[in-house]
Amino acid sequence: MLFLKSLYLYSLTLWVGSMFFFTAVGAPAAFKILKKEEAGKYTGSVFPKYFGLGYILGLAVLVSFYLLTRDALNVFSWLNLAFLLLMNIFNFINGLIITPKAGLLKFSFYQTGDKSYYDRFLKLHGISMVLNGLTLILGLFSVGLTSLYLTF
Repeated sequence: MLFLKSLYLYSLTLWVGSMFFFTAVGAPAAFKILKKEEAGKYTGSVFPKYFGLGYILGLAVLVSFYLLTRDALNVFSWLNLAFLLLMNIFNFINGLIITPKAGLLKFSFYQTGDKSYYDRFLKLHGISMVLNGLTLILGLFSVGLTSLYLTF
C-alpha cells in the first residue's frame, strides 16, 4: 500500500511539475534566447522525451490510483480517475499523432519553402498547445483533488 501511495504521488507531481515547467519556462525561454529555427529544433528534440516521460508517469499514476481506490470509489475518486484517464489520452494523442505530424510539416516547409506546409503546421501546433494546456489543467485539478478530498 505504501509503495502504491508513493508511486501515485511521485508520478502525479513529477508529471504535472514537468508539464508546468516546460510549458511555462522551458519552451518560452528557448524562443526568447534562440533564433526561431534553432528554438524549434531544440523543442523538437525535447518533445519526444517530454511525451515519453508523460507516457511512463501517466500510466504509473493511472494504474496506481486505480489500485489504491478500486475498493472504495467515491465521487471524488471517480472524478480524479476521469481526469487521469483524459490526461493520458490527451498526452498519447499529442505525442504519437499530433506532434509527429506537425514535425513533418515543419520539415517539409524548411525543405520546400511552401507556405501551405507551414500553415498546416501552425494549425497542428495550435491543437497541440490546446491538448497540452488541457492536460496541465487536468493535472492541476488532480493534484487539488488529491490534496483536498482523497484519502487512501
